[in-house]
Amino acid sequence: MKKIKLIILLLFSIVLVSCGQSNIEVFQFATHEIELKVDDEAALDLIYGEYSQDSEVKYSMSKTGIVTLQDNLVTALAVGQVVIKATIDEIKYASIIIIVKQEDLIAMEIKSETNYFPTEGTMQLTVKVVPNTVSDDVVWSLEGDESSIAEISENGLLTINDASNPAKIIVVATSKYATTMLCKKAFYIKNEPTSSISIKAKDGIAEINGGGTVEFIVTASPETSLENYVIKSSKPEVFFLESETKFKAITKEELQRTEVVVITCTSWDGVEATIRVLIKK
Repeated sequence: MKKIKLIILLLFSIVLVSCGQSNIEVFQFATHEIELKVDDEAALDLIYGEYSQDSEVKYSMSKTGIVTLQDNLVTALAVGQVVIKATIDEIKYASIIIIVKQEDLIAMEIKSETNYFPTEGTMQLTVKVVPNTVSDDVVWSLEGDESSIAEISENGLLTINDASNPAKIIVVATSKYATTMLCKKAFYIKNEPTSSISIKAKDGIAEINGGGTVEFIVTASPETSLENYVIKSSKPEVFFLESETKFKAITKEELQRTEVVVITCTSWDGVEATIRVLIKK
């Protein structure tokens, strides 16, 4: 029995020694993989194992054009993946994968001299990107069907063909570098954009009984925003437009219950103002 135990202990010791020697002799990179972005740098950390620290290391790459390698310093050049191998005696090799990823596009903005066209004309648009190290190439387009009013060229030249009526168009720039990223900018034709719009009851009272009426006053800046505005009731079956800015409620007998109605005034370019009216049964 003692003999068996001694044999087991001896075998166990041999295994431990072998494992210890294996750990000492490992020649490898400190990490299996490194991720970089274009222009990033990284130092390759090599574990020499049984070799001397001052041994000459020979490096090779699976492909060129992705990174450069100077001594143990890697510089990312282009998006892609490359395997770098290292050897001292051309018997044992260590390898590491370098992955170069595209730099993230954080933000983009359409730049122009102005966003207002009082008459027909052209304007060159550009795009500012963040960071400025990524490509600012974009695909230009107009949101919706505005071909009869305006057009935009491949290089961002916006042309207004018809300024006879107030109109709002949306220009879209979609990044070629990061195709899920886009930005938009509104341009206004004939009339300047609405800076403010408001609506209030003419007599200051927005609470009536069934059958009553309320006349509203709409103000806007600039005054041209009062052209072609739309005024609507959220419940036209209860409180309906009688004339221009005057609304009338159905009679008490017709009312099922007290109602709250929202009146919305919308300018020609989509700016809104609202007021609530209480209609009591």
